[in-house]
Amino acid sequence: MLRCCAFALLLGLLLLNVACHSSSSPKTYCFISHTYQWGAKDNNEVDHRLRAMDFEAFDQIWLGGDLCARSSERSSTLHYLDSIFFISQPSTHWSLGNHDLTRGSLSDIKSITQRPSFYTRSFDGLCLLVLNTNFNHPQLTAPDECAQQNQQFALLKSITDTISKASHLIILHHHCLLTNTLTNNQLDMDTIFHYYRPQLAFSCQPPGSFEQLVYPLLRQVQKRGVQVLLIAGDLGQRQKTFEFRTAEGIYFLGTGINNSLDPAFAPDYVTNFDPDRVLLFEHFPEERRLEWEFVLLEKLRD
Repeated sequence: MLRCCAFALLLGLLLLNVACHSSSSPKTYCFISHTYQWGAKDNNEVDHRLRAMDFEAFDQIWLGGDLCARSSERSSTLHYLDSIFFISQPSTHWSLGNHDLTRGSLSDIKSITQRPSFYTRSFDGLCLLVLNTNFNHPQLTAPDECAQQNQQFALLKSITDTISKASHLIILHHHCLLTNTLTNNQLDMDTIFHYYRPQLAFSCQPPGSFEQLVYPLLRQVQKRGVQVLLIAGDLGQRQKTFEFRTAEGIYFLGTGINNSLDPAFAPDYVTNFDPDRVLLFEHFPEERRLEWEFVLLEKLRD
């Protein structure tokens, strides 16, 4: 009888442990990009469908840039974006697109986000690196562009040289960083991303492109057992979603929305009107596991 009671007690404890473990909820992150509303009178609105999304439901919001057609031209637009994406909160991370800086002010963006245009944050076993890929963009200039590029590369190199305990290194960026040659010419980035310039300098000193300077560093991080993911936001007009795994196991992901544009008035460079999608992540920190899915925007509206 005593042995049966002990067995029942042990079984109960095991079932309780399983129940407690299975009830733990994952962290959820939402990546969304290229969100501007086509035809907005003052270039200061996001796609109207996004107002029906509950962004408060996510633990973090990751923004891939081009939020409005001119995100920082007016301070009122930045406050409007804050009301939707909570850009002033530490749980939102924004990789700037060229539309975010067109006729605008980086200092105004910094004043509301309280963050530089490139930085890193660590949480729950993840290392998040937010990049500014607007340097050398033909429509944008900065007097200290080389100095900023060098600082950004130094930050990236410092992280990649030292990271070891994180489960994932996640790099948020706007413009395309993956190159055709890194896919062994399986893919043509010009047919996927809006702006593809593989030879653009990632740093002035040392000089070199992303493929020359950065990718070898990411390959070493991947070899150390830290999963590397790069997430781009300059999509939506030619392709809605993107996922590619390199031979080394590094993932390049991307998504963007664009269907606020009326197809009857679409310029020649807009070729894709498939349903828009958002990239959602579920993170299980204790298991060092990160999963993702491209979800239809329409399914996320209230």
